[in-house]
Amino acid sequence: MNDPDSRFATRSAFWASAAFYGLIVFEFFYMFSPFAVYLYGVYGPGLNLLTLSDSTSWLLGFFMPHIARETTSFFITWHEEAGMVLFAGGLAAFLIGAVQIYWSKLKRRGAVSGGIYRHIRHPQYLALMISGFGMVLIWPRYLVLFGFTTVCFAHYFLARLEEKICAKEFPGYASYLQQTGMFLPHRFERLFNKIPAPSGRYAKMTGVAALYAVLLFFSFITAGMVHSHSVNSVYTWLTPGEVYLSVGRLEPAAFEELIQTARADSSVSARLQGHQHPANRFINYVMPTDLYISEVPMYIPEGQTPSHRSPHREDQTRYKIIFSIADFGPREPSDGLHIVRRAIQKTPVLEVWIDRIAGRVEKILDPQTDPFYEGMPVPVF
Repeated sequence: MNDPDSRFATRSAFWASAAFYGLIVFEFFYMFSPFAVYLYGVYGPGLNLLTLSDSTSWLLGFFMPHIARETTSFFITWHEEAGMVLFAGGLAAFLIGAVQIYWSKLKRRGAVSGGIYRHIRHPQYLALMISGFGMVLIWPRYLVLFGFTTVCFAHYFLARLEEKICAKEFPGYASYLQQTGMFLPHRFERLFNKIPAPSGRYAKMTGVAALYAVLLFFSFITAGMVHSHSVNSVYTWLTPGEVYLSVGRLEPAAFEELIQTARADSSVSARLQGHQHPANRFINYVMPTDLYISEVPMYIPEGQTPSHRSPHREDQTRYKIIFSIADFGPREPSDGLHIVRRAIQKTPVLEVWIDRIAGRVEKILDPQTDPFYEGMPVPVF
């Protein structure tokens, strides 16, 4: 590329885009690493800044479940697996495109126009977008969705920069532009070309900014609808000021049995009484006793590795309920399922183990003094 300014702009855009994309995937990967607790200690303060304002705290929310492993919705139950397929498939396609590009550079063959580049001009950016959408499904924070939408726009402008440079450097590239689509095959993408584009530099900049705002708005609206569907799909039981949330399939009769057994115990009632306050709302997690989840503020025995195993694989005769107070940040407390929709954190109160066969409370545990993610905004459902 002969234009130093263009080369610099292209590289700058690429690394900015790559860094932004890296931030999207970073949180998910460290959450599943052995160093998750320590890494969250560094990453968490930045998230906590968002909790200080009602206008930003909602960005921390998950619009699909991460703690609940089984729901009444097939898509919601399997969204992480679908995300894994898209994430891995996108990265594989990116590597295939990279091989073509660098092989061409080694052989000094000029611009690549064969293979997958015969149909679309930027399969690598498309692959990164697919991979990024997979990450949105795996780690569905509103904040990640914001990053994904922004990265897609960054890829678009980076692709336009590269095309301008290639058109100057490679003979015949202008013809190639006319025969292929940027991210979709030409026969599909030409439908979008019929949409009138504004003329003039500032009009184009305003149009792009407006398009970005509109797409971001509709992305959040769609995510909000998915959020409501997700919360409605989780197995829950409501009492005044409380949501009992099961991480797996649990029928109403089983909910009622477990809650009555816990509440009937005098020690449990006495301990919970001290936390009964008009402003307090509770998210109480229900799961088999053999299941340990780091995002739920529970007792985790030394040497035990937290996991997200399917609850139906665990012993169904012994259950535990982790009582926790919902933290809404700067928002006003909510009721019903809105407790799950609007809470951004939870504070542990009590953990109760129940023997379903004997119909009695087996064990009562106080909150952990050093929970996995103390004070950090982790998923609430």
